[in-house]
Amino acid sequence: MLFSSLVSFVALAVGVNAHGYVDKIICDGKTFTGPIPGETNPKSPIRRISTIDPYKNPTGSGITCGEKSQFAALVAPITAGSDLTLSWVAHPNQKWPHEMGPLITYMAKVPAGQTADKFDASKADFFKVHQEGQEGKKWYVERLMKLGTTMSIPIPKELEDGEYIMRHEIIALHLANNKGGAEFYSSCFQLKVTGGTGTAKTTPSETVRFPGAYTANDPGIYVPKVFDSGFKYQFPGPKIATFANTGNSSEPVTEAR
Repeated sequence: MLFSSLVSFVALAVGVNAHGYVDKIICDGKTFTGPIPGETNPKSPIRRISTIDPYKNPTGSGITCGEKSQFAALVAPITAGSDLTLSWVAHPNQKWPHEMGPLITYMAKVPAGQTADKFDASKADFFKVHQEGQEGKKWYVERLMKLGTTMSIPIPKELEDGEYIMRHEIIALHLANNKGGAEFYSSCFQLKVTGGTGTAKTTPSETVRFPGAYTANDPGIYVPKVFDSGFKYQFPGPKIATFANTGNSSEPVTEAR
């Protein structure tokens, strides 16, 4: 009990001033810099958020793309079957500090007649394409962030060509042993996918909306045993879409340039 309390206290102390955001994405070899939260929105496919602070309400509007997110000016072209590379930073320009929690990525096709730069992502039907959690006794996010590295997310070859919203998040769990303690860091990117086979099919159980996908009581969000020895994490939300499920093994970590 004393150890668990001490761990929680240390996690709280670390978490007070330690937060961040996605500062860049790389699509087909082109780097797009993201907007600094709360500052003037540059031309970017990354939607700007209003603050680097964590979002705590899994059923609130900020769960979609981050607190008070705004449409971005650009739509980044990317080839189906390639990887989108991204990096997280803590403000200002420091390595991400939190070492517990999953990184989860969803995509949603923008409906016909609409464009990604004006599409309300809360109305998107998201399907999960990628997730990273534990690596044995440690977390993928710990290895990734300690090295100050980038992360690669595969764009399914089966996608239909068109514009998409990619929703990527870290759920920091250093306080999630208490209900309401999970911290959500969500980010949305506007993409135009080409070169796909168009064979991707999803079932109703594989698509979700934000808000709507998570609740405060869900496994993977309220995690009372997160500090226990032998703990095994259960991801929240739906399973990875069948057409995109190439396994949950960790992606290679490459040093940031």
